[in-house]
Amino acid sequence: MNYKIIDHTADLAVEFYGKTIAELFENSARSLSEIIFDKEINPKGGDTLELSFTTDNIEVNYIDFLREVLYNINQNYYYFYKCKATFLSETSLSIKCSYSKLSKDDIRHEIKAVTYHGCAIKNKVIDGHEMYYAKVTFDI
Repeated sequence: MNYKIIDHTADLAVEFYGKTIAELFENSARSLSEIIFDKEINPKGGDTLELSFTTDNIEVNYIDFLREVLYNINQNYYYFYKCKATFLSETSLSIKCSYSKLSKDDIRHEIKAVTYHGCAIKNKVIDGHEMYYAKVTFDI
C-alpha cells in the first residue's frame, strides 16, 4: 500500500507511505499519477525527468516536489511510474522520475494544487512495519 485517501470535507486529503523517506518521495509521484489518471500502468522504457530541490526543511522539499510532479501531470500529461531518489538530506533532494506521456483525455480526477495545510512527514507502525508517511491536502 503506497497511499490512502482520507475523508475531507472540500478537498482531497491523502496519506502517502514509504519504508524510508526516499521511498516516501518515490511512491508519492507514482501514487499521485494513479489518483489523477485513475489507473496503474507499468510501462517499460520511457523518458526520465530529474528534479532537484534545496530548501530549509524536508516538508518544504516534499511539497515543492509534489507541486512539480502535479505541474508535469497537468501540463505535460506525464504518468510517473517509477522514481529513484539519488540524493536526499534534510535540506536537499534530487530524484530521477521515469514517465510515460499520456493525453489530456486520460485525466480522470482534476487536482488543482498542493497545499501546506496539515502537511507533516512522520513515522508510524502500519501492519506491524515501521513506515514513513506524509499527509497532504490537495485543492480539487
